[in-house]
Amino acid sequence: MVDEKDKLGEKLDAAANAATNQWAVRRDRALLERLRRELDERAAKERKPRSFNRLLCAIDFESNSLKALALAKQIASENDAALYIIHVCPAVAIPLATISAAEDAARGRLQGVATRQLGTVPYELLVTTGDAAERVTTVQSALGIDLIVMGTHGRRGIPRFFLGSVADRVVRTASCPVLTLRGE
Repeated sequence: MVDEKDKLGEKLDAAANAATNQWAVRRDRALLERLRRELDERAAKERKPRSFNRLLCAIDFESNSLKALALAKQIASENDAALYIIHVCPAVAIPLATISAAEDAARGRLQGVATRQLGTVPYELLVTTGDAAERVTTVQSALGIDLIVMGTHGRRGIPRFFLGSVADRVVRTASCPVLTLRGE
């Protein structure tokens, strides 16, 4: 009886997470389409060869992701590239109003980090909810990102088995190079 309840609970959690991910995907589609049009218009105006035109830096507010942001800033400024900074709030089975509040809080925190670290480098902030690796690769393909820069937590063994590795999944699924900074 207990096993059946556990399985039912797992199915309900999976359904709730799937619904949250679908909601986030639909909401983000319009934003990504607008950003893609702006990028294409800007690229049409300025046609000088660069190594990277569009960079995406994934931030989770840990020290390694902040180091990744500093590196992304350097690469973006050297290549005169568009810099996009993304934070993905974890999807949990909670009401949409709470998700919106979590995204607003993350956006404020992300804006503070960007203001402190990026100075005059132009950037665009993206905050969304869902599976982090999936959302990063979706944004990468939607915006035609040339390089993803992100930190890793450096987990090994059992912790990695249970917690997974967002960076590893992004490296395996992204259609562009992924530059990772290893955890200490």
